[in-house]
Amino acid sequence: MEKHTHSDQKIFSLAHLAVISVSGTDSAKFLQGQLTCDIYQLNANSASLAAFCNAKGRVITTLLVVATPTAFLLILPKNLLDKVINKLQMYVLRSAVKISANHENLHLLGLNFPFPAPDDPFRQQMGDTAIFIKHPATALRSWCLVDRQADISELTENTLSDSVVWAGLDISVGMPWFDISQSELYTPQMLNIDGLGGISFSKGCYTGQEIVARTHYLGKPKRSLFIAESPFNDTAAAGMTVVEAATRQAVGNVLSVGTSAGLSRLLLVLQKDGTHSDQLLLDDSQNTAITIVSPA
Repeated sequence: MEKHTHSDQKIFSLAHLAVISVSGTDSAKFLQGQLTCDIYQLNANSASLAAFCNAKGRVITTLLVVATPTAFLLILPKNLLDKVINKLQMYVLRSAVKISANHENLHLLGLNFPFPAPDDPFRQQMGDTAIFIKHPATALRSWCLVDRQADISELTENTLSDSVVWAGLDISVGMPWFDISQSELYTPQMLNIDGLGGISFSKGCYTGQEIVARTHYLGKPKRSLFIAESPFNDTAAAGMTVVEAATRQAVGNVLSVGTSAGLSRLLLVLQKDGTHSDQLLLDDSQNTAITIVSPA
């Protein structure tokens, strides 16, 4: 594995994420009936963002789906791991599918140096002991799955950067990760999963597909995702209400919170009626001012 020594090149331990392995002869068919992306379009060169929804079309979790020769690997927020495994198991029935947590067999790292493959979002590059997945935001970031039996001393000879920093960077570019408190509250379109290529509208049925398709073809989501920031606030939390400053009217909620460059970074799910163009506040004891950076 090539060694990187530039001072601005960093490696992040992604302790806030986990990996599920889905294997077996029916694994592709099974996931095709559960996730919003088209599993049959994935290969050794292409990963995908996806949503796993309930029957009402609300997102249980967002996932990064990676195809390997022996299994599909699902990267997701760690505190949703048990819930998602249990939900997936409910649909296995007689299918030849094995679902298990796989983080004990893999290192999950975030890399902040040039990606070793063409610069396409979610581009995948497989090596002998590692899989690299291109981050959609920048050519300098990628996820890396490494076999725990591999020697990764060249990558980890320096202290790994905090996963909180990587999470903040993900928020600042609109990656719609969220924790268990926000599970089953939003449709995929409210989280911009369609904008990130994570929904196929031409594949067959999957759990929640009717609601997701109806929103796409017959209407539009009433809320959408925005990237925001505020002065550092250690009390900001997912689920907090966002209000319009002048009227104190609720206009949305916080999806996730992180820290980057000394600021609190937030993903907000807001009403799509123009209210978000006004001054917004967190509905907390400090009335923390929020600045909208951009739509996600």
